[in-house]
Amino acid sequence: MSGAPRSSSALRGRSVTLLIVSEVLERGDVQFFFRPKVQEAEAETFELGVQSLFLILSPAGRKSHRRLRIGKKRMPANGRERFWAKVERVGSLQRVLGVKLEAETYATKTRGDRYQPGARPVAVGSYELVQEGDHIRFEYLAEPFGFDDAPDEITIPERGRHRVLWKRTTGGRGVWTSSGDIAKLDDEGTQIVLVGPSKERAENDDARSPEATRV
Repeated sequence: MSGAPRSSSALRGRSVTLLIVSEVLERGDVQFFFRPKVQEAEAETFELGVQSLFLILSPAGRKSHRRLRIGKKRMPANGRERFWAKVERVGSLQRVLGVKLEAETYATKTRGDRYQPGARPVAVGSYELVQEGDHIRFEYLAEPFGFDDAPDEITIPERGRHRVLWKRTTGGRGVWTSSGDIAKLDDEGTQIVLVGPSKERAENDDARSPEATRV
């Protein structure tokens, strides 16, 4: 019968191509910053150790921005690495970024006066949040800033593709799932997990686009 389903033997030996539909949910500009470590206020020289890494997402067509702090001092490098990120502030660029750029000196009871350097830019570029099948990816292209005193531990790849995991509470306990809504990124306190790119996917991307250009 022409309408009967094919048996597995009929399909054996044939290649099957699965089409995964992608949809860009959001795009905009991204900036990467690091906050140097706190140091002695009276020190004659300063070493720019890394205290934290954060990024600013500026969605196209909107006046609000988001500041996300990364749980490590770099972005996840491979599929085995999963780093949490937290939405710390949402709003105007001044509210989101201004306070981080300012250096400050403050007193402590046990360690004397301390100096907190202002945040420094690491890279700037563009990003997309893409719905790909049953999950969302954070993708970016960035151009690193070159400055002589940059800490060696700060490295931002020029291209990034990170699967996003979302926190969901089930039965009183939190679990991480691929299913999520990017509207949650507008809520301060939202936590996500960024999964590093798989080696196979990275090789496919390189084969398709040997020279990365901004989207």
